This record gives sequence, C-alpha cells and structure tokens, in this order.
Amino acid sequence: MASPQGPGLPRLHVVVGDEILAAPGFADRLGGVAGAGGSRLALHLRARSTAPARLFAVASRLVGRARARGTLVVVNDRLDVALGAGAGGVQLREDSLGPAEARAVLDAAARPGGRFFVGRSIHSPKQAGALAGSGADWLVLGSVYATSSHPEGRPIGPGAVAAAVSVAGAPVLAIGGIGPGEVPGLLSLGAHGVVAKSGVWGGGDPPGAVTRYLEVLYAED
Repeated sequence: MASPQGPGLPRLHVVVGDEILAAPGFADRLGGVAGAGGSRLALHLRARSTAPARLFAVASRLVGRARARGTLVVVNDRLDVALGAGAGGVQLREDSLGPAEARAVLDAAARPGGRFFVGRSIHSPKQAGALAGSGADWLVLGSVYATSSHPEGRPIGPGAVAAAVSVAGAPVLAIGGIGPGEVPGLLSLGAHGVVAKSGVWGGGDPPGAVTRYLEVLYAED
C-alpha cells in the first residue's frame, strides 16, 4: 500500500524533549543526530516546560546548525517561535490552532524563504479523515504501541495506521513505542515514516540509532 508522498518530507522524525534540552552538551548531541540524519531527518522541539525565550534561542541555534545538513527543524505547538527562529515547520497539537488557521497566520506574516511545513497530531483514523484537505502536510498518529512516555494511554495498534492512511489526505507518521524492528510492518500498512524519541535518546549512541532507523526506513531506496 503506497502512502502519499510529501515533497521533501523526511521519513524519520525525532522528538527533542525538555530533558534533552536541559542536559549538558545538548547542542553537540543534536548536532551529531543531525549529522547522522541529514535531509532524511526532522527534529521536533517538543519543549513544554522550557521557557519561551530559551526555546527561541535553542531553536534559532539549531536551525543554523541543521540548515547546512539539510535537516528539517520543527517546533511543536509554538508557531510564533517557529516563525521567529526560521524553523522549517510547526507540529500542532489537538488543542492548538488548526492547520488552516496556522496557514492564515503564515499568509499574514508573509514569511519569506522556502516551504513551511504544518503537521498535526491525531489519535484516531476518524481524526485523519476529518482533517483531509485541512492544509496539514503530515499527520502524526499514535500511540501505536505501548510507550513509557504515555503509560496511561491505550495503544491504538498498527491497524489504526492502515485505517488512517486510507482516509487521510496527507502522509501519516506513526508514533509510540516504535523501534527499527516495527518500521517495515508500518511502512507496509502505508505509513510514510515514524516518529521516535526514546528509540533514539534512550541508548548511548543517538547518531547510531538514527542510522539504524534510516536503514530500514529507506531500505527500498
């Protein structure tokens, strides 16, 4: 089953949380991950407790380092920070602006430069269908499997990925408990790619983890 392909849309998206940004040497760690992923990687700054001023400074610094490698930098929820820092996209939560509203802000801002991506987080195939034609460049669906970051959540299972792909008007990225071993099955269901967090940062070699994900995500290429 083929998924719709977004032009220039990486198959691997890696979440960068508050704990990563608070750790010593975080800039070098992010640089190493960007170096391993290059243009096949998107880094999502999902910093919910980091002060906006610091998030802006981190995003601006990361954009400068990532641009040379072709890595896409996405800021979760904070469209203002994403625009001000020159990031390549924003990831909207369920309670954020909708994709159409975000596009209206972008139009009003008359943002210069290349394409700006707008992603949306969802938790069911029904939401995927409701967002068809909304202006979202991708949909992040999950949690597909059990994950320690959301222990209270009930996994929706890989079947939900296939169901979402069948009604979505944008590429679907699966999130939640996904290691490299789960990737081939999700791609066969039509997922464009995956979103990882602990699978990259949970071990001692984040760049190596990125490489392992990319080997299976781009195996057919």
